[in-house]
Amino acid sequence: MRNSLWVSTHMMLGEVTEMFSGNTTDTTRVWGEDVFSVMLNAFQMAYPGFPTAKVPWKPNAITMVPSSHFPFAFTSASLVHDPNNAPVMLVPERLTEEIKNEILRLSPEGKNVPAQIFLVGPVSQYFEREVQTIGFSTIRIGNQDPYSTSVEASQFRLTYPPPSEQGRKNAFLLSGETFEESMFVPNYAMHQGIPVLLTEKDRIPTPVQQFIYSRPKINIYIVGSEATISHEVERTLHRLTDGKVVRISGTSSFDISVQFSQFFDAETRVGWNRNEKGRGDAFSFVNRRDWRLAIISGLFSHLGKHAPLLITRSGRLPKEIKDYLLSLRPPIRRPPQPPFMHGFVFGNFDSIAYPTQIEIEESIVFPQG
Repeated sequence: MRNSLWVSTHMMLGEVTEMFSGNTTDTTRVWGEDVFSVMLNAFQMAYPGFPTAKVPWKPNAITMVPSSHFPFAFTSASLVHDPNNAPVMLVPERLTEEIKNEILRLSPEGKNVPAQIFLVGPVSQYFEREVQTIGFSTIRIGNQDPYSTSVEASQFRLTYPPPSEQGRKNAFLLSGETFEESMFVPNYAMHQGIPVLLTEKDRIPTPVQQFIYSRPKINIYIVGSEATISHEVERTLHRLTDGKVVRISGTSSFDISVQFSQFFDAETRVGWNRNEKGRGDAFSFVNRRDWRLAIISGLFSHLGKHAPLLITRSGRLPKEIKDYLLSLRPPIRRPPQPPFMHGFVFGNFDSIAYPTQIEIEESIVFPQG
């Protein structure tokens, strides 16, 4: 695995083979040659220590989801929050040596939960047996169907409830068919333990309807435009619950990620509420096409700087994102002093180009002049 701090310039400039830092003063690139190496780098940053994780916040369990299907990863997000403390790991069909070594390094103890490893959705039986062979207990949550799995994961979350009121009284409703307008929501679910339910565009699947109907006061937050979740679904929700039904939408997927980062419900306390200039907010950044990196970035929403996720193009920072960052950037102080902003950029230069990373730096760095 290539060191996350140093990358070869030939990857973005052609023939040049000198080495240089892939970071800037105010951005850190969580590097990897593929999704799995990015994920392992992120885990080792969030839970440092070798040959075993040494920090007191090491995982109590690990949530494992198939790396090929976004709905299962999205709906597993609430399981990350305390008291489970079970970060999401994307897994292939078979247990690789690299992932096995990381599981052993983390060695979750599974205190006060049914198992050390939560398998959400259609994780292969081969993988499950291989994990059991190296000494870890497993429990399966859900099945091949993403909608019924979203209900089972939500029920599991409420069986082992998060300490915040948010996770017991609210739920997100996201599209189970497309991810671009809601790929930043799992980060908040990891941050606060709010269940994530899934729906089709024009119809709420029966298991999801039953879950909501059985909790008549639950508040539902739809994230996405009517292009992904129709107004008919919204009307159905009003019939199913006496709680609040709120839609968070925008003019583009980039704008929705900004609206979600800004959103705050003063009554329920749901929302990142990142609206105040000069607080020194940190954000994660991923390509809008890569939901896997979005899920990986959730580690930094659960721990550390508790960073919301913003999405971007590979080759250019969208205007919606740039304008938002500039609105939060601390004003000029003399002499310069904290707070300062920071950005975590996930993936290689194909995912987010180096010039785009520099645009992020320029948008959050302490103003010059």
